Amino acid sequence: MLKDLKFVAGAVGKKEIVQGLTHFRIANKTIKGFNGTIGLCGPIDMDLDITPKAEQFMKAIQTCEDVIALHVTAKGKLSIKSGNFKALVDCLPPENYPEITPEGEKVALNGKLLQAIKSISPFISEDASRAWSRGILFKGQSAYATNNIALVESWLGFDFPITVNVPKAAISELIRINEEPEYLQVSENRITFHFSGNRWLCSQTYSTEWPDLANVLNKESIQSKFPKLLVQCLEDLKPFTDTFDRVNLFKEGRISTSETDDGGAEYFIEDIVNDGSFNRQHLLTVLEVADTIDFTAWPSPCLFYGDNIRGAIIGLRK
Repeated sequence: MLKDLKFVAGAVGKKEIVQGLTHFRIANKTIKGFNGTIGLCGPIDMDLDITPKAEQFMKAIQTCEDVIALHVTAKGKLSIKSGNFKALVDCLPPENYPEITPEGEKVALNGKLLQAIKSISPFISEDASRAWSRGILFKGQSAYATNNIALVESWLGFDFPITVNVPKAAISELIRINEEPEYLQVSENRITFHFSGNRWLCSQTYSTEWPDLANVLNKESIQSKFPKLLVQCLEDLKPFTDTFDRVNLFKEGRISTSETDDGGAEYFIEDIVNDGSFNRQHLLTVLEVADTIDFTAWPSPCLFYGDNIRGAIIGLRK
């Protein structure tokens, strides 16, 4: 039972913004969680019709070490008994739960998603003023993500059946579940990923009106491998950067947190042969997926390539 609860727990709300979002919905031997953005549903071996407080229910089941007995009390609470342990879980009337169900046309999924979304999910934006950038855009044979400093494209190897922008919350759950969906279900503002065993993940979608991606990515570049030591340098320089988390590259083989030679911290790396200035963390995120990069393009966007990936990163001005 605990495995069934964990599958849907990621869709339980942290706050009761709308009544019911912090509860599970159990009926017809299925269990659902819904936080207002995403919903998860799977089977459960319980023949009850009840809406228990999710956190209380999870902790009670985790405490059970013996056979579990469940029943609904006369006052509408869920009684959980196992050996010498007993708990009463608060419940909502079923009609107060904000029901969510898959809707729309069923669409075949002719390829795998996990590798692509795992590789580009670190680039999803947290910028509330650009809601469109807070998800992964699936379009054609590609998946795109951007944090407004770096843009990255992963090639799926198959035609995604629709153009859709899937929120980060749903992407995080797909990664946590770590199983390839079997097929999709799509409506105007909702997408559902169906898994084996009658389980599904349902999510609202974001706008697919993105900037002109081809204008950024379809450009000539001079790609070259970067010294692997650069990644370690960027990690080591973290305590010494300014409020912009800036690092500077110099042609003479120096990477420094200062634009002069009389402050900050620095490394000498012979293979650094171009000037540049970047946000340290954003550059580090790029180098963790890139095999080659064009530092010669700075201060224009610097294109990079990796395993089934290409992208661009915007630097800082010195």
